[in-house]
Amino acid sequence: MSKQKVIQALKETKGAVYLAAARLKVSHTAIYDYVNKYDDVREVKEFYTEELNDIAELKLRQAVQKGEPWSIKYQLSTQGKQRGYVERQEVTGKDGQEVTIKVVYDDSNT
Repeated sequence: MSKQKVIQALKETKGAVYLAAARLKVSHTAIYDYVNKYDDVREVKEFYTEELNDIAELKLRQAVQKGEPWSIKYQLSTQGKQRGYVERQEVTGKDGQEVTIKVVYDDSNT
């Protein structure tokens, strides 16, 4: 199996390793070996991963622009953190009281 055939199979399957492996009749680990060994093979795989991320980001943008609540919440809780949109959980004891931590040392094994 040549490096060019692996690159071509990855291009034909848009970076899908298992589908490329099926086309070449090899294991997915053989494809990953090429991805890890050759920079140009890795670049093809990474191109399609990043392309898909771009497509997903555009879809998220469209959902935010449509005012879909889930997308607004997701955008603000991930990308809007620097603006203060951070979810925090407050841990308290019963009825809002302080949490008491009791530490017990077991020195029976020493």
